[in-house]
Amino acid sequence: MGHRTLSLGLVFRALFLDGKAFEELRDDDNPFVEGLFLLILMGLATGVLNLVGQVLAWASMPRMSAIKEVVLATLQQQSWWAQLSQLSGFTDTFQRWYDIGWQVFPALFGAPDPTRGMLNIVAWPILLVLSWLIYGLLAHGFARLFGGHGTLNQMLGASALAFTPWLFRGLGFVPFLAIGAVLSTWQLILRYKAVRTVHALSWGRAFWVTLLPFAIYLVFWLVVAGIAATVIAAFVVRG
Repeated sequence: MGHRTLSLGLVFRALFLDGKAFEELRDDDNPFVEGLFLLILMGLATGVLNLVGQVLAWASMPRMSAIKEVVLATLQQQSWWAQLSQLSGFTDTFQRWYDIGWQVFPALFGAPDPTRGMLNIVAWPILLVLSWLIYGLLAHGFARLFGGHGTLNQMLGASALAFTPWLFRGLGFVPFLAIGAVLSTWQLILRYKAVRTVHALSWGRAFWVTLLPFAIYLVFWLVVAGIAATVIAAFVVRG
């Protein structure tokens, strides 16, 4: 077995933009394995912490079914309800869509759910690894086009350190701790550090290499949205 470069100290040094941490993982005998180990470990750790937060929040707040009934009772007391309820089929149609909405919107707005928390323990490591591989491959390809000389193995190892801000997602159960776009910006800066460290590009070229994979993501999702819209339109016309 090779020398183990990855350590908790290395992770925290990378998290706070220490360029030497990226150099150490770049020069490891197998950066890919080190990066894969780091991402799986981070995904599992943050997933477990998220589950703890979901359970604590779920146990301390009223049941969703009770909130749902209170909201419905409040709506039924409004003046417009008495008028609309006289329309044929209004009550049944409203109740059906109301029930559907309460199955979807609580999850969209972050309502605590221990079941979802358990699924995250499996989903988050997979999500991290897939994101890492896709971004690493795209960034490496663009870096070589821009004159970079690093290897794919080195790029994947160093870019794994760019995902270290993900650790803060595990603190989501802390009251009043807002975790938002700052993590995405933080990750972007670390990706820039990884690209420049591995491929020794100028700051301008490293900047564009860091951003270009996101342009590919955008084009991909635009194509997917266009195909979905075309399929839906075809079904509507046929119907």
